[in-house]
Amino acid sequence: MDLNDDGKIDILSGCYAHDANKEGMAGLFSVFWGQKGRSWKRPEVLNGSDGEPLIITAGGQDPDIDRICTRPTAVDLDGDGKLDIVSGNFRGTFAFFAGQGKGKFAEKSTLLMADGAPLAVNSHSDPSFVDWDRDGDLDLVTGSAHGGVFLCENSGSAKEPKFQKPRTLLEVAKRESGKLGDEHLTGPLDDSRVCVDDVNDDGKFDLLVGDNVSLVQPGKGVAPAVAAAKFRDFEAKRGELVSRRPAEGAAEAAMKKFDDEFEKLRKDVEKFVSFERTGFVWVLYQKSPAPVTGTR
Repeated sequence: MDLNDDGKIDILSGCYAHDANKEGMAGLFSVFWGQKGRSWKRPEVLNGSDGEPLIITAGGQDPDIDRICTRPTAVDLDGDGKLDIVSGNFRGTFAFFAGQGKGKFAEKSTLLMADGAPLAVNSHSDPSFVDWDRDGDLDLVTGSAHGGVFLCENSGSAKEPKFQKPRTLLEVAKRESGKLGDEHLTGPLDDSRVCVDDVNDDGKFDLLVGDNVSLVQPGKGVAPAVAAAKFRDFEAKRGELVSRRPAEGAAEAAMKKFDDEFEKLRKDVEKFVSFERTGFVWVLYQKSPAPVTGTR
């Protein structure tokens, strides 16, 4: 997006966490300002109108949770012709920084709301905006740490948005127990990240969804059938162990015993299998267009 209205494309980025001194931990925002010839300057921390680094305004307990894991997008959410910033965070809410034009933003953020409460998903919100229902205003589409894709419809207007609580567009795919490799995967899993576009130019919005997955492969020299059997046994024992996990606030000795048992279980199975942390980008083509819910 052209964040400062100079005719060049800029790159806006968040970050997981940074020591923000007086504010504690916070995920700052950085901008790669565009230059001629489709090149970019080195990243700069984005400041608010007060000249200080832009930081999500926290509230309630554990304020760091509100401020870390920033996932910003620039969008003119209030229809005033100036780009605003809407950012996801670790907690799963959506922080709004009003745009002042020319790459300047209000130093304080407010939360997007739904039915009188903060609009939120179950951790790691990741906002993108599109007129999903084609009624002339911007709706919010997001993933979450627990996976899935969610739509927050705008029942207000282009200048006065009013968001509804999230409804599920895409469920988390089910993963078959004890399976090796990736051929059994049928859709996005955890830590979903979403982009909406008409990928195949058929006039319907499609979803591009990134995810996070741990693949299990046979260990070196281990037959696939043996590895699969050992992995199924591991999953059963892990489930039983997790069911006995000490409650929050339990004695330190009880927690250490649990952690030691879990580590032994993992080391035993790693004699037969290897774990690979990776992720995929899934393209989900919409079969029928989203309904038009109103006209303006």
